[in-house]
Amino acid sequence: FSCRAGSAASEITKEKSRADPSKSGSVLLQVCLEHQVKYGEHVGIIGSAKELGAWKQHVELDWTQDGWVCQLELPSEALVEFKFVIVSKGGNDKTWEGGDNRAIQLPKGGTLDIACNWDKTEEPLGPSGTPKVDRAPKHVVPQTAGDVSAASSAPGTDSSSFGGQWQGSEAVFMRSNEHGNKSSDRMWDTAGLGGMALKLVEGDKSSKNWWQKLDLVRRLVSEPVDDQSRLEALICSAIYLKWIYTGQISCSEDGGHYRPNKHAEISRQIFRELEKMYYTKGISPEDVLVIRKIHPCLPSFKSEFTATVPLTRIRDIAHRNDIPHELKQEIKHTIQNKLHRSAGPEDLVATEAMLTRITKNPGEYNGAFVEQFQIFYSELKDFFNAGSLFEQLESIKESLNDSGLEALSSFVKTKQSLDQVDAANIQVVMKTLQSLSSLRSVLMKGLESGLRNDATDAGIAMRQKVI
Repeated sequence: FSCRAGSAASEITKEKSRADPSKSGSVLLQVCLEHQVKYGEHVGIIGSAKELGAWKQHVELDWTQDGWVCQLELPSEALVEFKFVIVSKGGNDKTWEGGDNRAIQLPKGGTLDIACNWDKTEEPLGPSGTPKVDRAPKHVVPQTAGDVSAASSAPGTDSSSFGGQWQGSEAVFMRSNEHGNKSSDRMWDTAGLGGMALKLVEGDKSSKNWWQKLDLVRRLVSEPVDDQSRLEALICSAIYLKWIYTGQISCSEDGGHYRPNKHAEISRQIFRELEKMYYTKGISPEDVLVIRKIHPCLPSFKSEFTATVPLTRIRDIAHRNDIPHELKQEIKHTIQNKLHRSAGPEDLVATEAMLTRITKNPGEYNGAFVEQFQIFYSELKDFFNAGSLFEQLESIKESLNDSGLEALSSFVKTKQSLDQVDAANIQVVMKTLQSLSSLRSVLMKGLESGLRNDATDAGIAMRQKVI
């Protein structure tokens, strides 16, 4: 086996000798990780020992048919902590595996083989297993951000509608402002593109952060075009926004500072354009269908999000005196500062990961702190329009009359019953569909008149929720 100390040293890698390590007071550790990565990516290992980069520089693993492998000569009887990372093509970004640091107590000498699986950091390592030790929180990611349903384990908290869809980078908790420009290795291929698709790709080149990408969509749907071009603009916008919301198109910072109210205002402008389009004479069913696909990927523009300084609860949380200093720093730099400087869907993923972490061991943190963080999480889901079905229904209650409330209550009850029984129970399924149809009729009736020119901001925001 061989290892490579970082991408910069990959050209000078040499095969290590198989001398008996016990004679020199060391242990030969042979590592194998079974994990599939994307084309151009590679796997590295980083840890507490200097041979593992001392948490500063990863050591690259080599790919074989058996997995990613590496051979390391480490001091005997040492307690070594480490994690695996996926290094992007070009080496600019690292994706850390979730969970606590892996830890292993090395023997007095000889050779030790360990086989690992990505993200399963609690799996036994070698004959001694994983010892229970106080682990240093070096870039610990509590759970893969792709599995954002983890937040559902928090008491009384539903996970966001991002659940199972996130394909972007994992959340990495930071204690200083380490947010960098993560788009430097991106490429834009315009070969064979034309029309609205070309405009979108060309526009994305200069749209690094989320509000710029939203504004690109606003310009795209606002241009006066013919029917065919309008549908093309809608389709491109729907796909683009979906890819952003699932992390397939990443958002990065550009050095500017824009609070979430900037994003909310642009969302309101897009919503107005879509509503005007929706009620245009001769609008096609295809147009209507795609418009409905765009709405869930727009942030909310309720009054609390268009305020001069929105989402301030996280600021108070980050300055509490009843939580460890290190945790305060991670909340401040990973969530608070990032959200209020350059908000993006990745902030919800980071918040969900943090919530999973602080609720993992009940009683570990102050109950008032956990409660406030859960409230903030709910507020953030509301901003991203990413609440669960029942949370979304709860948010539109105030807009319904008595008959509407009755229809909503009936659907909620039947849906909850359906969730608790076998889906093959036709009677329950039919009852749920009937109540859903009744609720849909009520909601659609309230939307028939279209968006009035004199509609209040609150009325427009509620209309967005209903849609």
